[in-house]
Amino acid sequence: MGNTASMKCLYIDLASKEGIVACVTDTVAASQDMSNKISDGELIPIVEGVIKEAGWKLSDLTHITCAVGPGGFTSLRVSVTFANVLADQLGIPSAGVHLSEVYTKRTEEDAYWMHSTKKDQLFVCGGQWEEPTLITVNEIPCGNWMGELLEDHEKASGAEQVQLKDLTEVLPELVSAAGYSKEILHPWYGRGW
Repeated sequence: MGNTASMKCLYIDLASKEGIVACVTDTVAASQDMSNKISDGELIPIVEGVIKEAGWKLSDLTHITCAVGPGGFTSLRVSVTFANVLADQLGIPSAGVHLSEVYTKRTEEDAYWMHSTKKDQLFVCGGQWEEPTLITVNEIPCGNWMGELLEDHEKASGAEQVQLKDLTEVLPELVSAAGYSKEILHPWYGRGW
């Protein structure tokens, strides 16, 4: 992407337990922390408020980036659908980013990205898993980790969570590096459904 100063990107993450909506150029112009348990009716005024706080209008947006998964079924459908409709209506490109990419940008340490999905299953990326992969609790790798784990999964890892940079520090680089197109974004559930 190169020059993010001319980019005015709306970043939406309802996939994370601690999501965010942000207006991003070469800095974060405005942001609001989000719960991943909001409805589509709640998302619209929040986005409008963040855009207004940045001093932008909807028509100023040049790009949209959306965390596409993993996450809750409803939160992913709400955020991805909203990003698709807004990008289409504004005629601008969008990009989907996986939470493993978001977390990887937030640390300089070598660590497994892990995300609990069920009591006995989680997603992992790193080491032998080059792509995010669904594994069982019995397969949890031992080593530094980052992500969102249930307490039982955290204990099973036998390691500490690595230190993460604040998301707003890395958002400009993350949105700048995203692969934008006018293709429809799809939620990533990691299970083939």
